[in-house]
Amino acid sequence: RYTPDGGHIALDWRVTADGAEFSVADTGIGIAAEHISRLTERFYRVDRSRSRATGGTGLGLAIVKHVLIRHQAELVVGSAPAQGSRFTVRLPARRVKVVTDAEAGPAASSTVPTNTASLR
Repeated sequence: RYTPDGGHIALDWRVTADGAEFSVADTGIGIAAEHISRLTERFYRVDRSRSRATGGTGLGLAIVKHVLIRHQAELVVGSAPAQGSRFTVRLPARRVKVVTDAEAGPAASSTVPTNTASLR
């Protein structure tokens, strides 16, 4: 929706010393600094004139915020206009359990890395 044709979207999942992080980064239109602190407000739209063209209700990140609060996690947003954005979910170690493929059992996909993390 916010990344033009030819742009890139990258997903990253990693276990850290403090827990785990999941990031989504793009090379899209970016977001000006003055809007970042309001992105998780219900119905907030950075550019109301684009709401019809891009669709959506302005609830997505508000819902994400409440889910993360329930998991004692946080959302970190970094962005710059015309450069793209990075949305990172940081989960605390007490909410993450690192498992191996053997521990995950036969239902685990062979494409899942050996050391993965899951919510408890």
